[in-house]
Amino acid sequence: MQRIWTILGLVLCFGFGCSRDVPVEGFPFFDQDGKRITLFVSSPEVKEGSFLLKQGQKREVKFSPPLQLGKGSNRVRLKIADYRGPISIEFFGEKIKYARELPPFLSGGGYFTIELPSSRYEGFRLWSDKGNEPLAVSFQEGRVGDFPLYTRFEGGRFLEIASSFMPESMDKTRIVFRLEGGNDPSPLRGVRLQLVNKESVPSAPIRVTFFGSGKERKTLTIRTRPIPEDIVLYRGWLGFSPLQVQMEGLDRRIVLTASLFNLPTQSIDAGGVKGEVSSPVFPFPPSLPPLPADLETVLSFPQDVWRTKEMEVFRWSLFPEILIFDTKDYNTQKELFHRLAFYLEKKGYRGKLHPEEKIWDLHGYNAHNYRGEGLASFFNEAIKTNFPLNPRERWLADYLVAYGIVERRSGTFLPGRGGLLSISRESSDSHRRFLLTHEAFHGVYYVSKPFQEVVASLWKALSPEERKYWLYLLSWLQYDPGDPYLVVNEFQAYLLQQPPNQADRYFKETMLKRILEKNPEMEGIFKELFEKHPDMFLKPALRLQGFLEKELGISSSTLTTVVLH
Repeated sequence: MQRIWTILGLVLCFGFGCSRDVPVEGFPFFDQDGKRITLFVSSPEVKEGSFLLKQGQKREVKFSPPLQLGKGSNRVRLKIADYRGPISIEFFGEKIKYARELPPFLSGGGYFTIELPSSRYEGFRLWSDKGNEPLAVSFQEGRVGDFPLYTRFEGGRFLEIASSFMPESMDKTRIVFRLEGGNDPSPLRGVRLQLVNKESVPSAPIRVTFFGSGKERKTLTIRTRPIPEDIVLYRGWLGFSPLQVQMEGLDRRIVLTASLFNLPTQSIDAGGVKGEVSSPVFPFPPSLPPLPADLETVLSFPQDVWRTKEMEVFRWSLFPEILIFDTKDYNTQKELFHRLAFYLEKKGYRGKLHPEEKIWDLHGYNAHNYRGEGLASFFNEAIKTNFPLNPRERWLADYLVAYGIVERRSGTFLPGRGGLLSISRESSDSHRRFLLTHEAFHGVYYVSKPFQEVVASLWKALSPEERKYWLYLLSWLQYDPGDPYLVVNEFQAYLLQQPPNQADRYFKETMLKRILEKNPEMEGIFKELFEKHPDMFLKPALRLQGFLEKELGISSSTLTTVVLH
């Protein structure tokens, strides 16, 4: 009833005129310090924060006192209760005018956040020059502060919209967004899409097309998971500055939080070398954060966009506790991880630090994975024995401390959260993809306790002959079979590195051929084993994949969130 009287009052005011400025009721507005700003509006009187506009009309609202906005506190967040547009809003001062159209998809209410240039503002104006019917907007609250600029879509509607990521059109499950500031030339800026599927039943991938100036465009699909994922599509990876984004397949099950991504640009000081975040020095310092990226982005990220010539560090978008080190060649990778591999995994070497002259020419790995417990043990052993680690290993310790993989307290290293993976650009593209799939399942194992429990139960359910095979295989591959954690972790990664229907071919053909070339006497033993246990690879692989698909939305063929067209 009160709302009806408010609207009636507005209509009467249109008809007979109003002459004096009056305070706006029902629309509290607060500055960056939380102090209440009084809003005055020219007649007709406006109550409950509701504004009714005819075509060509303007309504001017003044701040008392005026707003002085500076960097870090120059965003205005408006809570809108109801909206029937289109209506434009213009913030004005003595030396500035800044206008934007109110977002068209907040008819059911929501938040609109707009970033204003630093200046002194005396108020704002509302107007519309479109449509014949009276238009209206009802505000509930306004606040000034350093609010995040993001657009949130959930349950088939927008709950919050940012001026920098503005929906322009919406048709069923297709939405087109306009990006403000999307022409920034920095290669490490881009579009950030935080996605989660609220239901465990997989939905169809979302088709995303980025548009730049002219004919610039790139189309890809994005898989959604039942767990949140924070995906960044970088300008340097896209190949242009996106100005518009079209997304198809956003149904009611999908929660999307979209924003522009800006990498911090603080100065650095590494070994006396000063520069910005793009400095080519290596090792780069802990002040350079890992780049959030899905596995496809890691695999295809242009090397000329790396922040150093030798390597780049990423943070897995699906499991942020996992860092991924991509090196330009095997030698760089070796300086970082070769000694670690011998200390933590290699048969005959595990548990002891070895000088480079002893192990440098011995066969190592072209891909790596280590958890916080093993990394902390490695660095503590170096302290305990006063072992001289090389400069890149010492850098690695500092970097892992900075990003929580290990902790350092009173000179002692402790395990933090997650772990690290590494691949190299010296591997072929197909081999890199295969290796990263294997290593990624180690990463999943590090961070998912339920997955560890499923793997452990499968391992315990194996027959003695099956466990004996796995111990033999891992020993033959130069892993130390005396480490139970290592054995079970490799058991699941080797099963999952290829689709389950390809597991038999890998173990019974590819791996068997490699073993028999050096150990032909094992042929009869393997033949008898495979005849007695024909499903010893397929059955556990299917069980593990079924669990991962249901709980995490991943499998060996769907580990990459982004799929290129």
